[in-house]
Amino acid sequence: MADHVPQVSAVSGEEKGEVRLCARVADVSDTGRRRHNNQDCHLILPFDPNGSPQDGATAGAGTDLGRLLLVVADGMGGHFRGEVASRMCVENISKEVAAQFQASPNGYPGDYSDNLKNAVEAAHRAVFAYAQSCADNLTMGTTCTAMLIHGANADLAQVGDSRCYLFRQGKLAILTQDQTIGNQLRSRGEDAQNVDPQIREMLIQAVGAQAQIEVVTSSTDLEPDDLILICCDGLYKVVSEADIVATMEAEIGLQERAQQLVNRANDNGGPDNITVILAEIGKMDSVG
Repeated sequence: MADHVPQVSAVSGEEKGEVRLCARVADVSDTGRRRHNNQDCHLILPFDPNGSPQDGATAGAGTDLGRLLLVVADGMGGHFRGEVASRMCVENISKEVAAQFQASPNGYPGDYSDNLKNAVEAAHRAVFAYAQSCADNLTMGTTCTAMLIHGANADLAQVGDSRCYLFRQGKLAILTQDQTIGNQLRSRGEDAQNVDPQIREMLIQAVGAQAQIEVVTSSTDLEPDDLILICCDGLYKVVSEADIVATMEAEIGLQERAQQLVNRANDNGGPDNITVILAEIGKMDSVG
């Protein structure tokens, strides 16, 4: 575990074998070198065992906080509408997850995956309704990758192309799939290489950008020493996986590693906003 992480995070409160898992979290968001404003928004939100949101700035390592919600949203749209879309998305997800927790018996929903999916869909409806109410009818939207950590498990919900990675035992795995035209063509068995690269990278959906979306969900088990990375495309499009791995393996604190990832993106031109959340999974106490 990193030894000097600011604004540390959450403890699972649930058992895996004979140990409880906990998480420390670090985050950095940067405008980059070519943008005038930062249209990204992100969230680190612990919940106590009763389902009440906690102040991540005062939550101490070793405190039983229940569950942890992590979100990265990368907004798009002219005249600062991307900022509005990403902020609305994050705010509505946090409110909806909290409301579902607090409406459930003992603060625990029957299905965390459905809980998270419903929250993203609620955020989509809010952003889309706001966009439709604007007189100039400008399209606005945002990517959204959200992770809900509970016990030794994590559920993911994704719309767009912000990514979630798992770094385990020296190997980096992508837990999400970019929802782009290129990947859609490949899933149909078509040759995406015949399509212009800019078109290949275009999103097929975004929160708030069209009437209907399909939230893609998945889940993963967590183990001690896992590192979770959630980031926008401003990082992974300019920083290689080899450089991400090198940073993950660096013998520095967690916050320093998050900052180093952002620095690498800026050193490579920083063409877009850059947002990084790192979550380090560790053992809390032996359960006697």
